Amino acid sequence: MTIGELERPVVAGERIVKIASSFSFVPAGTPVHETLDGLRATKARMVAVVDSASRPLGIILAQDLVDILGKPYGRDLLKRQCVEDIMRDVAELRYDEYISVVRERAGAELELGENAMYLLVDRDGLFMGCVSSRDILVHGTKQHQREIQVARGIQNRLVPEYSVKRGGRFSVVCSALMAEGVGGDYYFVREYEPGLWFLCLCDISGKGTAAAIITAVLSGFMDGARLGAPLSHTVLRLNDLVLGTFRAERYLTGVFLKFVEATGEAEYCDMGHSLLFVAAEGRVTPLSEVAGNPPLGMVPLGEVSSGTFVLGANDTLLAVTDGLTEQENRRGERFELETVGDILRACPGMKDGLVRAKVGILEAFYSFKRDMPQRDDVSFLMARSGSPEP
Repeated sequence: MTIGELERPVVAGERIVKIASSFSFVPAGTPVHETLDGLRATKARMVAVVDSASRPLGIILAQDLVDILGKPYGRDLLKRQCVEDIMRDVAELRYDEYISVVRERAGAELELGENAMYLLVDRDGLFMGCVSSRDILVHGTKQHQREIQVARGIQNRLVPEYSVKRGGRFSVVCSALMAEGVGGDYYFVREYEPGLWFLCLCDISGKGTAAAIITAVLSGFMDGARLGAPLSHTVLRLNDLVLGTFRAERYLTGVFLKFVEATGEAEYCDMGHSLLFVAAEGRVTPLSEVAGNPPLGMVPLGEVSSGTFVLGANDTLLAVTDGLTEQENRRGERFELETVGDILRACPGMKDGLVRAKVGILEAFYSFKRDMPQRDDVSFLMARSGSPEP
């Protein structure tokens, strides 16, 4: 056997040698046909050529040998050559460099889809392994998947798929169905004083880790906000936070409400959302056709406009994200909110009625889209007020 094998070095931290895919080497002067036999035995994809002092001279790829064998008289050619005649001259990297540093250096090859090879050496220039840009890409993909899993876990804790809040004369049911695991929808419900409620439903621009970061920022803000302050004051402070943190690279639309349980009176602020409705007797009516304010985090705001309404005892407040209204079926039709109105009418009552309605809406949504992909996050918030149920 002409091919030697190094043991993978033990290093601390995310060093490039940890993702090296080959530690095979062959001495200079070795006939190529002997190297081919060794590669077949070890199933190595690449092997370094080293001198007598274990300094690397180049790399031989198994595919290169296969290509030579496919040429006329290729086998005879291999018998007459040494490994130096067919090795590739490639760049060297310190084996203990950080993966992130090397990934930036190899960025051009990764973008072009080329599988560049690198020799790893120690401080004395001795052979320590071989790594390819494909190894770096695979590592980056796995790292991204781990980050997405962490972000998904964080977001699921901050935005549960299902939530119910109840007061003496008020009940709220929320649902969030993310399209890509880590989505961009957020809701918040809190009784900040007895009989006084604060609610919001937001749609964040973008998905993935960035959306999870904004969700965490939103959650931290809402947890610490003085919800008893005027609604406009709370919204303006949130706009300053989002704009100052993300510099208009990320923004969010949303509806923010304060509700008085005893009277059914509500104040709302529509920040570029326009998907706030009242459902009564099976009809779903928008509170406003056009949002009165821009999305949060896009521009500085000196003031915001708000509206008021009174929620009747048999009415349902409904806020949705556009993932529900823009979902299409096989025929290119969009999901209609009248379907939600019919479901709400069939599920009366302040308490269990909303829970049944939530189940009915999701069943109707899945029945509508069937095998069509879910295009966007689907979230909604439903609230009712009235006398306590037995």
